[in-house]
Amino acid sequence: MHAPAVFKTILEKTLMSLFILRWTLLFALMVGAVYTCTLMNHTIWIEKENCIQCVAVNTTICSGYCYTRDTNLKGRFGRAFLIQRSCVPISLVYRAVFIPGCPQDVSSQLYYPAARCCSCRRCDTLMFISCADIMFYH
Repeated sequence: MHAPAVFKTILEKTLMSLFILRWTLLFALMVGAVYTCTLMNHTIWIEKENCIQCVAVNTTICSGYCYTRDTNLKGRFGRAFLIQRSCVPISLVYRAVFIPGCPQDVSSQLYYPAARCCSCRRCDTLMFISCADIMFYH
């Protein structure tokens, strides 16, 4: 084999490796951009009326970005291009916490939400009173 042919083969392999690396990195970035709605640990402070103390509780929330597209077209035609999704919980559990320092006539138990699974979806106002703020149950 002649020297120019060897260099040509090495150059082709190097270019092919760079091509594969470039597309692999691009794919990894795209997957990261698409799937950014995830569970996240979060500390909330819980207090109750007539109780003298509050409690810090570790819970899980849904956090991240979802694909959204807005249009400047009006009417039914414009709504066809409108995509508004939020990172919302698919499944919630409510856990109990006891608030110290409550009078005897006040229940010291309070329930707070913990997300178990998240997804980019339209906000279901039938399931939640307000999609921006999931209410605490007393």
